[in-house]
Amino acid sequence: MTNFFAEGIIHGIFGFPCRKFCAGKSGGCRRWRHERESECVKRNPVKPGLFSIRKRIGNPSGLAARSGSAVIFVMAIVFAASIVSVYLVEYSMREMKPRASAVYECDLRSEAYGALNAAIAVLAEYSEIDGGIYSPLQGWEEPLADGRLQGENSGDVIVKISDESGKIPLRNLDTTKLASLLEEIGLTSRDAEECADCIMDWTDSDDAALLSGAEYDDYDRYEAFPPNRPLKSLSELAYVKKARDVFFDENGFPNELFKKLGRIVSVEDFSTINLNSASPEVLEILMEMEDKTYSDDLYLAIRGKIGSITDGIRWIKQKEDITNRGGGEYPATMTNCKSTLLKIEVTVRRGIGEYYLCAYYGSQQENKRSSGKSGGSSSGGSSSGGNKSQSSGGGHKASGESGSGAASSQSSASSNKNSRGTQMKVLKLFERGA
Repeated sequence: MTNFFAEGIIHGIFGFPCRKFCAGKSGGCRRWRHERESECVKRNPVKPGLFSIRKRIGNPSGLAARSGSAVIFVMAIVFAASIVSVYLVEYSMREMKPRASAVYECDLRSEAYGALNAAIAVLAEYSEIDGGIYSPLQGWEEPLADGRLQGENSGDVIVKISDESGKIPLRNLDTTKLASLLEEIGLTSRDAEECADCIMDWTDSDDAALLSGAEYDDYDRYEAFPPNRPLKSLSELAYVKKARDVFFDENGFPNELFKKLGRIVSVEDFSTINLNSASPEVLEILMEMEDKTYSDDLYLAIRGKIGSITDGIRWIKQKEDITNRGGGEYPATMTNCKSTLLKIEVTVRRGIGEYYLCAYYGSQQENKRSSGKSGGSSSGGSSSGGNKSQSSGGGHKASGESGSGAASSQSSASSNKNSRGTQMKVLKLFERGA
């Protein structure tokens, strides 16, 4: 029985003829009970097995059949291999893309922090030479424009520094001054009062509504409610009653009044306004708040375009210089002649990738005010819009390169002090990845 099955299996797979097992055996073919070998071959012709390599002499149709089967089998193998290859390639791309993006973003981030450190070092240099940070006329607006920062395989690095303290701090205005400011930018007296009351109710710490204001109960259930804290961004006005109708169009986009307001006021926390960086619009509003008459000579005297200039210094170091240059009256409340808060914006571009870094750089005194009033905005609190907010210490230690540059930036910041001895440092930091 065992030989019978073995012969059948070998015959079916390898195509051996039955006579291989019949010849020389007594009793004839045990499988087919043939008496003679010739009869066995005739009754059981040689059939091609699955792996047979024998050629059937005189039967070309069998050879063609075997060749066609082999081609189909090979094509099936190739098709299956191609499907597996495509799947592996797609899987590899899905797995490698986020990892490559992370490495690419880390590289851009390190380069951005390097540019920030270089900008802080430039500010420290200007402060040491001129005795403080006074005006953009000193030349620190674009600190890397002369190619001070050169790195290997670096992309386009753009650094811009603006004086945030040249604007009016919105959080330091009372209702009367805020209404006066809004009236100066083009609102009617009634709209200015209503808008000012709503903004004050949005930012004050109590739940008592002002005369024309709006508190928690005045907002619909599906609307945002007053958070009773200072504004984090001017875009937050889109949720404030009356203000959203004044500064945004029917589609919710900022209008010209909103853009004008953004050029005049700041939501950051600082106490004094730098006259050297103030625009004519800011100066005019400050004079109006003090019931003084604004003259263009005020701006020209501050910029050194009229009056006498000594040692090539076009900016003013004290308010009395305005009068000495023929500028006339000047705003005396909430003003000084030094920058107390600078905004450093770093943009790194390489190919289609872009990394944005924004740091607020101010005096230590302003940093303490921010820590006490804004609830940790300078100690690593998160910012709106999903961006990251970090302190001056933790924000720089992001990677090996940026971490090594942090020490240089901190040492540079430590040497940047004003005349009263308060040092400048990074107060807040925001970043947006590639």
